[in-house]
Amino acid sequence: MDTILLVNDSNTLTKVLSSHFSRAGYRVICVTGVMDAFAAFIRNEVDLILTDYVLREKDCAEVIATFRSKKALGKLPIVVFTAMEDPDTARRCVEAGANLVLAKSNGTRHLLERIEGLVTEWKASRPSPSLDKDLGHCIVQATGDVFRTMVNRKVTPGEVTIEKAQIRRAEVIGSIGVAGFLSGSISLFMPRKLAQETVAAMLMLEPGTEVSDAELVDAIGELTNMVGGNIKTLLFQKTPLFDISVPSVYIGEDLQRRSVSDDLCFMVPFRVGDLEFAVEFLMVTKKEGGTGVQQVVVDGVRSA
Repeated sequence: MDTILLVNDSNTLTKVLSSHFSRAGYRVICVTGVMDAFAAFIRNEVDLILTDYVLREKDCAEVIATFRSKKALGKLPIVVFTAMEDPDTARRCVEAGANLVLAKSNGTRHLLERIEGLVTEWKASRPSPSLDKDLGHCIVQATGDVFRTMVNRKVTPGEVTIEKAQIRRAEVIGSIGVAGFLSGSISLFMPRKLAQETVAAMLMLEPGTEVSDAELVDAIGELTNMVGGNIKTLLFQKTPLFDISVPSVYIGEDLQRRSVSDDLCFMVPFRVGDLEFAVEFLMVTKKEGGTGVQQVVVDGVRSA
């Protein structure tokens, strides 16, 4: 079923449009705020965005430009449905990236006729914008690319799991903070033997060469930074989700990392030869107020 993301803060018009679209065979996601629109897009496979011109939080043209600036959204249909029929309004929306600017005075039948062709064209070339699908893929690709280019070793990923945060044990933990539309951390959990071999390869030392704790901390910190940066770059092709902080590295005999709240983790195990490590993307859920796409994902996992 094709999906329309409807951005409108009028309850009456939202009900009318949603009813018409549903009868026409569309799935309709209704949101009133701009941040909710970004969250809904990330969480769902959307085939068309329909937005009112007058929005409380941001200028409509700015919202369109933000969606349109992402590589993955190059052909996604964006339609503005407005009561303002002056040429300047239409020009601003088109310049920002809207496919169509339609007057509300023409009615919903005209609207349905115009968007049908846009949806058909989009479906022929659409990418998958679902965070659930993309994040696991990004972790696998980012980690594999970093180990191939910086360590000259091939890693074999295991199954991507989505689960509540739990205690993680490792001898070496590299972690980098995530803040923005998503918040939390990206962490690498490694046995010390693998960490030492990885550092030796990064520093181009002879196999079996001992590395100091200082060298290990610096190199694993850089490795963590590169994995986190690659995940960010891959996800940013869709929409700006987060920034990353300075990495931290911890070394010990039996380190334990435990989250103190009901957080969500995307976890991917990897194998290098006969050794294993894991990469985790932990999302901190927002308990009160605000929009957090991670809470939407948590709710989706709980209801699955």
